[in-house]
Amino acid sequence: MTGAKRRTFQAEMAEKYCNGSARFAEKVFGWSRESIQTGLGERRTGIICIGAQPAFGGNIRWEERHPEVAEALLELAEEHAQQDPTFRTTLSYSRLTAAEALKQLRAQGFSQEQLPCKSSMAEILNRMGYRLRKVVKAKPRKKVPETDAIFDNIKEKDAEGKSDAGVERLSMDCKATVKIGNYSRGGKTRADNQADDHDMGCTETYTPFGILDQDSDQLHIVFGSSYKTSDFIADSLIEWWAGLSMQEQQSTTLIQMKVDNGPESSGVRTQFLNRMVSFALAIEKPIQLLYYPPYHSKYNPIERCWGILELRWNGAKLTDA
Repeated sequence: MTGAKRRTFQAEMAEKYCNGSARFAEKVFGWSRESIQTGLGERRTGIICIGAQPAFGGNIRWEERHPEVAEALLELAEEHAQQDPTFRTTLSYSRLTAAEALKQLRAQGFSQEQLPCKSSMAEILNRMGYRLRKVVKAKPRKKVPETDAIFDNIKEKDAEGKSDAGVERLSMDCKATVKIGNYSRGGKTRADNQADDHDMGCTETYTPFGILDQDSDQLHIVFGSSYKTSDFIADSLIEWWAGLSMQEQQSTTLIQMKVDNGPESSGVRTQFLNRMVSFALAIEKPIQLLYYPPYHSKYNPIERCWGILELRWNGAKLTDA
């Protein structure tokens, strides 16, 4: 630890074990009492002290010098990004190369002076969390002829929804069923690390279903004990809608949903379509379904939330719900 993070830790230890005395903490732990006093002052006032070197030294990053270009680059990367299917990281793997990113930014009217070189662009994309890698598990297995046209349609409809404040842009999907019990999830922990040898015979399972509001970044998760069915998805949507305030419901003119072509939410699943029609009639709002191409569900934004969730409970034993 360095800087303010270290001072915060030192101040916490001084308050917990040394009655808030910097001099006593220096004697017990061997830390500098000036650093402890600074940390105590930061905790008391809420003001973080920044040294001259980190505050004013070094080069300013390209993203900070050209925020409008960085925003355009972020939107480009989002259109070409998919979640790591193992859900073990929050990295997004992108089909967008540095050269293609520069080409599309120039097409948007940004001057050469505003754009970095190709190697710097690759570093910037990596820094933003979008890595260009060959990952066998993340590579779509098949590509239907309509794939590019479907992505273009999603991009067009998403842009229309983003420009309209009355559109609720949602991304939704179910995660793999989670087994409840004394089972290992393959992570690490400092607590109880003894789990059962096998997870056979598990009788209690839950299926997470997530709804991501792309405008507010609010995530709504429902854990159901049933299978991944059309009724489970529709019931979860009804619960999400009931949780909105009256003002949010009244201001909504359209609900736009990004879904994949899974069997429970397919565009030819009559039960799913029937429940969506009933839901639209009940709330008196139109619903627009945007389907990702087959074998490309990892491009759905909700998939990244599953990666974060997996990291959150990785190493923990889910023994109750």
